[in-house]
Amino acid sequence: MRSARAILPLVTLLPLSGCVTTQQRNERATLSATRLLASRQPLVVTSRSRDVRVGRVTLVRGSGGTAVVVALANGSTTTLTDLPISVGVLSGRRRIYLNRRGGLDYFQSHVAAIGAQAKVNWVFTTSRRLPRGARPFARVGAPATPAVSHATGLPGILASPLPSSLTRGGVRVHLRNSSQIPQYGLQVYALARRGARYVAAGRATVAHVGTRAATTVQLKLIGSARGASVQSEALPTIFQ
Repeated sequence: MRSARAILPLVTLLPLSGCVTTQQRNERATLSATRLLASRQPLVVTSRSRDVRVGRVTLVRGSGGTAVVVALANGSTTTLTDLPISVGVLSGRRRIYLNRRGGLDYFQSHVAAIGAQAKVNWVFTTSRRLPRGARPFARVGAPATPAVSHATGLPGILASPLPSSLTRGGVRVHLRNSSQIPQYGLQVYALARRGARYVAAGRATVAHVGTRAATTVQLKLIGSARGASVQSEALPTIFQ
């Protein structure tokens, strides 16, 4: 498993929101640069995290591609951030990794954050069509060494799907950042459930949500959400 050990020069600073110190500004820029560098390299998790339990892994197919929904639980008393994750399918005797290549969005191969003793859903999407009968799998590893980021807690981000916006192809999600920490590259997931089964899922990256600010984002859903119950969640990416 690769780890991001190098740090890019602080060439471009992220936009600012509210009162921010030079140290915070530099730390956020460094974090963004480190993630960008890491995303360029292929990743395969070979050693499982002792703290994160992988629950149900669901494969959702649709005309627009495939989504993998992974239920995760942090059994530790520590907030975990920037967790590497490998997802794929088993087809016969073949193990096909879906997010191992370099050049993917960083959060297509990493879980942004899981609070202490908390549960989250993480979604991977691809335009790739998978073999019939393929069975999905997921493996979460420990954070890189040295750690990409640290957090003692997570900023409060509320994600609420707008029922009236649900269409055949997607849904709009209302986001509210109730914290003093601006978010860059916020990860937003939407999941449609019919009974106990996920029938559609999607993800989006929101470039910026300011402190004490709100916005909405349109998520494309893979699968069919007709008649389904839709839920959404947002995983923060900036922690201080």
